Amino acid sequence: MKKLKMQLFGSFRLDNGEAILGEENFRFNKPTRLLVYLLMNREHMLTHRQLIETFWEDDSKSPEGALKTQIYRVRNELKVLGDENFICTLPGAYQWNPEVEVITDYEEFETLASELRETDDDRKKEDICRKIISCYRGNVSAKVADEFWLLPKVTWYESIYMNTVKQLCEILGKTKRWEEVELICNQAILIDALDEDVHCLLVAALRSQKKYDLALQQYEKACRLFYENMGIPCPQKLQLVFQEIMSEINKDITDIGRFLEDARERETPAQVFFCDYQIFRQIYRMEMRRADRLGIAEFIVLFTLRRNDIGKLNNIDRGLIKGMNILERSIGQSLRVGDVASKYSPTQVLVLLPTCTYEAGVKVAERICRNFQSRVRNRRLELKYELAELSGLR
Repeated sequence: MKKLKMQLFGSFRLDNGEAILGEENFRFNKPTRLLVYLLMNREHMLTHRQLIETFWEDDSKSPEGALKTQIYRVRNELKVLGDENFICTLPGAYQWNPEVEVITDYEEFETLASELRETDDDRKKEDICRKIISCYRGNVSAKVADEFWLLPKVTWYESIYMNTVKQLCEILGKTKRWEEVELICNQAILIDALDEDVHCLLVAALRSQKKYDLALQQYEKACRLFYENMGIPCPQKLQLVFQEIMSEINKDITDIGRFLEDARERETPAQVFFCDYQIFRQIYRMEMRRADRLGIAEFIVLFTLRRNDIGKLNNIDRGLIKGMNILERSIGQSLRVGDVASKYSPTQVLVLLPTCTYEAGVKVAERICRNFQSRVRNRRLELKYELAELSGLR
């Protein structure tokens, strides 16, 4: 009998070298899940009761009949791989035919992970890390990933992959192979977009290649991801990397022509500059010094989103997150190109208004409030603002 290769990562498929049975060949999910279960437990005899409790508990009036029907469908689909008896019928049980050898990607993945844990040599580690990353084509097939009997392994496999990415990036960083680190991190973020260590590695790799614009863009993107998905500010680790970037930019630029080329915008800005709070704070300090030197007044506005049925700031929820997204759009469409805005907290936005009088600032804030109220559907949301003059040196 020919050996079968089973792929579980990315999508499920069985390959005998001449024909392939993929998850797309199954019209329904249950036969796919049943086949995967049989393969992953192929060394064991699986009783009817065990299979029914796994797949049909409280889900069928005739579970025995449903089990036989699904086994028939699985066998029928397996015919594309040959005439072998792939599934053996035993008294009160089924089992994958022990004579049909199956090589699986997930078991290779587990073996490599075990080898990595036992290896101290960086060269061997790098080789094993690359094999693990190559083997992991993405999360376990979506057809089976949410099955309760597989979910713990799905989480474990993803954890192994992400830790392997970090180990490989650490090894590559020692020899300054930053382009590879950038590529690997970009792939890993597609698997887990909320791993702050990988974001730090990616931003650091871009910084080390002096791709400062891309590094800052990635930093802002990461901060937005953490806020929108978890309702938390940018992690401290990322803020430290940001500070290192700003320090390097100041040291690296030595020629005014180079600065002008590096700093100029490639496209005409369409609206207000919406940036991360760390960048906003530096712009604020610069404007504060300029206003003090020239003896002029400049103003800043703090917008706060509340629920109007509660007299204090609420814990972040879906309604407030949606309201904050609407507020961002309202601010973006109500301000001038030269104005600057930033999120200050999960329910607050700061807006800097250069060369703007107090009266004009009030008009701008009122315009944003009207724009917001015309867009928001949830009437329990209330937008308030506070206007203050830039201060700190006088």
